[in-house]
Amino acid sequence: MEPATALLKRSSDARLPHALLLTGVNGIGKRAFAQWLAEALLCRQPSDTGACGHCESCRQLLADSHPDYRKLVPEGANAAIKVDPIRSLVDWLQLTAGQGSYRVALLEQADTLNRNAANSLLKTLEEPSDHAVLILSATRTGALPATLRSRCQSITLNLNDRPAAIAWLAQTLADPEQALREAGGGPFAALVAADEEYQARQTLLLNAWRDLFLHKGSVGRISESLSKLDTTVCLSVFSTWCLATLRLGENLTVGVNPAVQAVISETRERLDNEQWFTVHDRLLQLYRSDSASFKTQTVLEGLFADIRLMTNG
Repeated sequence: MEPATALLKRSSDARLPHALLLTGVNGIGKRAFAQWLAEALLCRQPSDTGACGHCESCRQLLADSHPDYRKLVPEGANAAIKVDPIRSLVDWLQLTAGQGSYRVALLEQADTLNRNAANSLLKTLEEPSDHAVLILSATRTGALPATLRSRCQSITLNLNDRPAAIAWLAQTLADPEQALREAGGGPFAALVAADEEYQARQTLLLNAWRDLFLHKGSVGRISESLSKLDTTVCLSVFSTWCLATLRLGENLTVGVNPAVQAVISETRERLDNEQWFTVHDRLLQLYRSDSASFKTQTVLEGLFADIRLMTNG
């Protein structure tokens, strides 16, 4: 049974989990699926295909005025979900659903929760209120505390219809099959990767990564080159490249963009496997901590200095 059909059936049988964690590769469609599910749960006349689109509840959702629906997304200069919005959401979830069905909250990119926000959310996961459903979506589930993950039912979304994804991308991209492959199987990620702003950011990050490991420039100059980017973006991308580097050592390169593969191939031998895992763990620790709310250059300088020491060894 498909995840969508199974969840709607569990909802009709009053057996829906109070917290769902949607996972999957970057750009697979987690946010779109979460939105679809929220609309279906709140619809007064849902079917196997989801919300009807024309009942009063659906009209309220379309107008962004539904009293039993809330969505949190990363905010601020460093694109993180912080503690104050979470505290407000936790209080709201304790209220009775105004229209007698569910009270539904979406947390997009839940892996950007800072430490205090995650701890605050943990309380409501430990003591859920009746008819409240929390839907989290996250690509980097390792960035979420294990205590939080364990209190959610995890659902992994997969690309089950590759031809349909390619046909959809063909409406926009010249080579949709190649774009989908380079995006690691995420159709939405393939679209984002074609954006000029994304490509410019990717070039900055790749240049910084190469220069850091190959000692082409000072730590200060390299970290300054990334100062205008979000801290969380830098930490997320670099941790992904650490894992890609380790997979490259095992000849697993499927889904790696050629430009990224070229750089990680060039820098692969600068550290051994244990050191790559150490760097990855450090990136995750920074990602989970409140350091993500500091200036990008400040956070990266210390990290880059430590990496330079490793590569000098």
